[in-house]
Amino acid sequence: MNDLYLTDEQYVSILKKIEATVMQKDFVVRCDDSVAIGAKGTYSNCGFCNEDYTDKETALFPSQYPDRKTMKYRKDNHKCPFDARGTVNFLGYGSGCFFNCYLFEHKRKQDWKIKTIHKMVKECLERKL
Repeated sequence: MNDLYLTDEQYVSILKKIEATVMQKDFVVRCDDSVAIGAKGTYSNCGFCNEDYTDKETALFPSQYPDRKTMKYRKDNHKCPFDARGTVNFLGYGSGCFFNCYLFEHKRKQDWKIKTIHKMVKECLERKL
């Protein structure tokens, strides 16, 4: 059962990759919520929904690895830096990453604050696991 979940080390490794991305001087937030029938998906260039930060062992959605059939899950204490639940940014409706995500909520308003994004990632890295 434990192999279904990211280890603390894997989680921190992914967070450090996210941090390296958002700390780049020319970083720009990109995210997309597909509305295509039969191909629903959510993507961000700096969140856990980005498969560029993972490999065969850590991919949350392993569709690109045909020999790996099970998903990986984050443990309850493995928070995505952009999960807005419990903050003033959370509107409180819907379920799933799209409805709980700071990035997607602010995409509608086009008012991303890069300093806030840096802070959210750093807070996740500094938390005790």
